[in-house]
Amino acid sequence: MAQHASLPGRDIHRIVTMAHRCEEADGIAPFNEQTTLGLSRHPEKHRRHFVVPLGETVIAYAGAEQVGGVAEAELAVDPAHRGKGVGHRLLANVLDWIETDITQLRMWAHGDLPASQRFAQKHGFTRDRVLYQFSRDLAGFAWPAAWPEGIGRNWPVGDGPAATLAEGVRLRPFRVGADEAEWLRVNAAAFASHPEQGRWTAADLAARQEETWFDPDGLLVAEDETGLLGFHWTKVEEGVGEVYVLGVDPRAQGTGLGRTLTLAGLAHLAAHGIQQVDLYADESNAKAVKLYRSQGFEVVRTDVQWAKQLP
Repeated sequence: MAQHASLPGRDIHRIVTMAHRCEEADGIAPFNEQTTLGLSRHPEKHRRHFVVPLGETVIAYAGAEQVGGVAEAELAVDPAHRGKGVGHRLLANVLDWIETDITQLRMWAHGDLPASQRFAQKHGFTRDRVLYQFSRDLAGFAWPAAWPEGIGRNWPVGDGPAATLAEGVRLRPFRVGADEAEWLRVNAAAFASHPEQGRWTAADLAARQEETWFDPDGLLVAEDETGLLGFHWTKVEEGVGEVYVLGVDPRAQGTGLGRTLTLAGLAHLAAHGIQQVDLYADESNAKAVKLYRSQGFEVVRTDVQWAKQLP
């Protein structure tokens, strides 16, 4: 088993190939976006890659990083090599790497599969967070009867309450090269209590802007004369739309901006021919869960973050 600060291209390819085998067997990808993007990141002291090679293949991988007083990891074992202690040894290597001042290790298990539950419980982990994936078809969506002046081209209208903005607020697409600093400020403020989204850096934002799916027209921002107030970042991959990130600055929360931003992003997707839309929300965010259910979204997948207190 090898430990790396960064990975050569051949290992990245082998890890991705192994992840595809896991997805075929389990019906769900083993790694989230953060882990996948981290495969090609430059070396950083707080991040490590753990690779289990076998001949010209990789049969297991774990990506881990230390943030503040906690460590986070995702790991996967090739379906043909499960039940042989590979995952146990991989986890042991991650634990050996963790510094003494780290008090907790967190791991995501995508799909809440029974095998993941058994592995986590066997190694002393407890359920810490639950993330729902919601989905719905936009056919029959209750679109607003009117949109604020000056936004949207070919956005659908219906019989729902009009979408409104407070006086002096307008929507527009994100401007690459001009809006990054303001977007990071609003994102940090909107997700101050979120363990992942709230700590995005300029590098994290730039990495997403370099992805093939990035479209600045699909990142709608709300602003007034003092700066950005919120945003709805939509994403399209393989014909499926996603509410990628939706955030509202604390100074605009409670004004109805979140509702209008939600509707605007969905309308943008619909105007571009997208019919199916997915989104993610924490189980603990009862307000968001209630909002999305009221808009006809249904839970189609559950991801669980498991946590282990370290001595």
